[in-house]
Amino acid sequence: DVWHIDLAQTTPDNTILLIDEALDQLEKDAPEEARIVVLKFFGGLTNLEVAETLGIGERTVDRQWACAKARLFRWISKARQP
Repeated sequence: DVWHIDLAQTTPDNTILLIDEALDQLEKDAPEEARIVVLKFFGGLTNLEVAETLGIGERTVDRQWACAKARLFRWISKARQP
């Protein structure tokens, strides 16, 4: 999986902090993408359900979800570098 980030070398507390910091950064940089992540990841909604909830198209959700994953991946990868 291209989006897999090996967090095995971090403690559970550090992993939670990394994810929280990455989501905070995403909220600052791209608030709509952050809402999509929250609805999909924490709310368990499908792309169609997210689209209906936010009043946007499902293809927009698809694109923004892909962008959000890429941003989060980059941010967490940079944060883990020594």
